[in-house]
Amino acid sequence: MIKLIEDIEAPEEYTDYSEILKDCLVDLNKKLAPIEPIVHVGFDYKGNKVAAITRYECSCIYAPSKAKKSFAKSLIEAAYIGGNTSNYTKHFVGTNREDRYIISLDTEQGEYYAQRSFRRVGQMVGRNYEKYLPIQLRKKSVNDRLNLIRWLIYESEYKGKIDLITIDGLADLVVNTNDIITSSELAEEVMKWTAEGGLHVCFILHKNNGSQKARGHLGTVSTIKAETLISIDNITDDNGNILEKNTVKISCSHSRGMPFEEF
Repeated sequence: MIKLIEDIEAPEEYTDYSEILKDCLVDLNKKLAPIEPIVHVGFDYKGNKVAAITRYECSCIYAPSKAKKSFAKSLIEAAYIGGNTSNYTKHFVGTNREDRYIISLDTEQGEYYAQRSFRRVGQMVGRNYEKYLPIQLRKKSVNDRLNLIRWLIYESEYKGKIDLITIDGLADLVVNTNDIITSSELAEEVMKWTAEGGLHVCFILHKNNGSQKARGHLGTVSTIKAETLISIDNITDDNGNILEKNTVKISCSHSRGMPFEEF
């Protein structure tokens, strides 16, 4: 019997796993550079600044709705730049780099509120940092959001020059945050982004109500990958009533390195 071409199965693509092994095997005698902080967050039990946000890693800010998540993200961005930010906080301290880019992505807010958040960074610093790129993505599809990020990292004029990418709304980069496959794929891709040029990705997620866990399968798989989990909570009484409207509690719920003390 003669088979038609379309009925013939294509051979499996050959993968040389010896090359993969060579690429992944750790040389225990190789002298590696120390971890390079991008932003310090808080202080350890000895009063030393904590290198919570470093190159080649990702971090997560997670909190209930309306608990100052975006404000904390602004503090991190402003601290990286420096300027007058120390007048606003002693808990977020950057490295005052002037030759690298910050890409700030907002997937949740409309243009008015997004612009207000982005402007806040310049107000804290005391000037607009020309290498701060504020991008509002709510009007774009999930695929366009993802593809724009990929283009920025791998193909744009900013390739290899980015220190920090913040994503206010990681959940808006998937269609369904409870789909474990797409959630895992996004978490893996975020890890790959960090390897490109030694950048750091800091993303924001919502907490489940009455819980210290991030929402959905995406929250579970992405927080496992994070170098630092920055937890934000309202200050409440035993019945859950907010006691201090404009004050929140920030704690380190997980860290690969030294955790910072609650503040």
